[in-house]
Amino acid sequence: MTKVSYTVSRLAPAEARPELARLWSDNLTIEGGVDAKFAWLYRDAPEPSESVFLLGAERDGDRQWVGTAGVGVRKVWARGRELRAGLLADLAVDRDHRSVMPALALVRAVRTYALDALDLAYGFPNNHAEGVFARVGYKPLGRMSRWARVLRHAGYVARVRDLALRRVPPAVKRVMDRAASMPVVQAIAGRAVDSARMVKVTGAAMQAAMQTKLIWVDQADDRFDALWESARDDHDAIGVRSAKMLRWRFPPHPHTKIALAVGRRDGAPRAYAVIGQDGEVANLRDLFGRRAHIGLLLDLLIPALYARGASSVSMRYLGPRWLIDALEVRGFVQRATVRMVSVGVNPALDDATRAALTSADHWYLTDADEDT
Repeated sequence: MTKVSYTVSRLAPAEARPELARLWSDNLTIEGGVDAKFAWLYRDAPEPSESVFLLGAERDGDRQWVGTAGVGVRKVWARGRELRAGLLADLAVDRDHRSVMPALALVRAVRTYALDALDLAYGFPNNHAEGVFARVGYKPLGRMSRWARVLRHAGYVARVRDLALRRVPPAVKRVMDRAASMPVVQAIAGRAVDSARMVKVTGAAMQAAMQTKLIWVDQADDRFDALWESARDDHDAIGVRSAKMLRWRFPPHPHTKIALAVGRRDGAPRAYAVIGQDGEVANLRDLFGRRAHIGLLLDLLIPALYARGASSVSMRYLGPRWLIDALEVRGFVQRATVRMVSVGVNPALDDATRAALTSADHWYLTDADEDT
């Protein structure tokens, strides 16, 4: 059998569009379709990427495009200045070529380009790609964790039948099991738990409401630029959260709302949360503001989401401990450790900036920082 050789080419997105459409369609799940994805990433982005990488497989003089990787350009605020970062996205290789060598060639070429043309590169490799990212030189920053809080407990009452209560007599346990299976009992018990847990939340919300109020908006406006300017230096390394970036990353959608906390007296923006709520689950897809004001926002947000019918609220996060503490104080618990984050840094950066960019204790990462 003739040996296959692999090469990687860097092209302008417009040149590669037909190949991208085919590779994306065959290998990725693209919500909204490949045309919308291409426009979102290479036309509408605040800083559209000028490059896309294609993996070619050649046998007997015949070359076919069998893989691709993209580099989205994001701005990152790190230690008081703005840097340009490459977000590694849309890594896709045709099934017949999914061995280590082709993937290594593709990911290595992207890294070489990104760390020469940009200040840093980061990505969210899946379980299959983690080893490849490590072998080409990316450093594991850490894994994002999901933090969740139950708001409505009726659905959890039924779990009592699964408890191995050693001290409960079998006859009593049978009665408890039958009671727990009755929807009316579940509802009553759930509301009782809801009420008990909301007492503390309501008190915190009342305190927060003396200083702050929530405004619900469909998309970011000029107030978000003011908030970014005032709060960005609270973070050592964070993706830029300008109004333009947020409008692009979170365009108006029936299931997406932004809760903006503003000062009750002056109306100045204090913090925001981007919320995706489809049914009873509310996902905090981004959360930003001054540290103290994020706590006030959460105090107002929990009862507000309960009033909007949410049964639970959760967010994904990787970063300093202070936000985890703020979540835990408000009843959030860690549910799962999910996507790995890997990073590479341009060696021309100063030592202090490089140290900050390679430590999860300095970053602040949410869903907003991932490709979609």
